[in-house]
This record gives sequence, structure tokens and C-alpha cells, in this order.
Amino acid sequence: MKLKQVFGSIAAAAMLSLFVPAIAAPQNHQAFSALQGIDAQALSVEEMQAITGELNALDIAAALTAKAAELGAFPRLQAAVLKLAAFYTTNADAINAAFMKLGVYTAPK
Repeated sequence: MKLKQVFGSIAAAAMLSLFVPAIAAPQNHQAFSALQGIDAQALSVEEMQAITGELNALDIAAALTAKAAELGAFPRLQAAVLKLAAFYTTNADAINAAFMKLGVYTAPK
């Protein structure tokens, strides 16, 4: 997933969140819908591919791992950088899996 994909994914998540109505004061059964007057539609495959970017969390993890290889003289810093790279990888994989389940995942080019 590249940078534009990340932004596209955020936009898709924001659009999906619009499907959940905002509810105010549920105790007295008064509510309002945040969707009143909004006409939303799903993005086409072409539109999803158009928002493909150039940088993603997996790219960041790879760059951090490469940087960690240069830090052999600083083992604590090297371990911290590798831990951060693992964090990016884990989160990117989880986000990609969620988008695959939702059917909005766009494979990197």
C-alpha cells in the first residue's frame, strides 16, 4: 500500500464510518442521523487504483530495517529501530487484512 493508497484507505474508512448514524442522547430516545442529505457511493475499481500512492507502511518498515543494519555499533538503538519496523509491518498487515475483508483493498503496483 503506497501513500496515496493510505490516504485512499483513510478516505474509504471515513466513508464507511458515515454509514453509522450518529446518535445523541440515547436515554430519552431522541436521535439524529449524520447522513441526512448525503448521497454517498462506493468508489469504482478505476477510482480506487487512481488513489494508489508511492509510499506505504511496509516501505517505511523496510527502510527502518535497512537503517537498523547500519546501527551495529549501537545495539540498543538498533533493537529499538527493529521494534519500530516490526510495529509498522504488523499494523500494515492488519490494515491490509481489514481492507481485504471489506473489499476495498487495492494491491500495490
